[in-house]
Amino acid sequence: MARLKEYRKDLFLILGVLIGAGLIAGAFALAKKPGAYVRVEQDGKLLGVYALSEDRREVFPDKDGADGNVLVIEGGTVHMETASCPDKLCVKQGTKSQVGDTIVCLPHRLAATVIGAEEAEGLLP
Repeated sequence: MARLKEYRKDLFLILGVLIGAGLIAGAFALAKKPGAYVRVEQDGKLLGVYALSEDRREVFPDKDGADGNVLVIEGGTVHMETASCPDKLCVKQGTKSQVGDTIVCLPHRLAATVIGAEEAEGLLP
């Protein structure tokens, strides 16, 4: 019992830090917005902007002209279905649907970023 009194202030400090970290993480989770579009770029060039509300499958060839990456939009989410790169990290990144979420294939220099409707206004024809 004497040891508990000795470390009481430390326990309160640790508990306070954990509660604070939880509140901050919760605030970030609540601040995320669902996306409306996905912007696809390769080597910094815009390849297309696609609505997350329309199911589709887009193929982006690699530099040799072969099927490089297959991007699938379904059910309001986007994911990389297949890739011809050796590590396939872009495929392993899973589905994305929140504004700011990004899928990146470094070997092909391809990036798919979920954006909101207001950001897409300037990019759509």
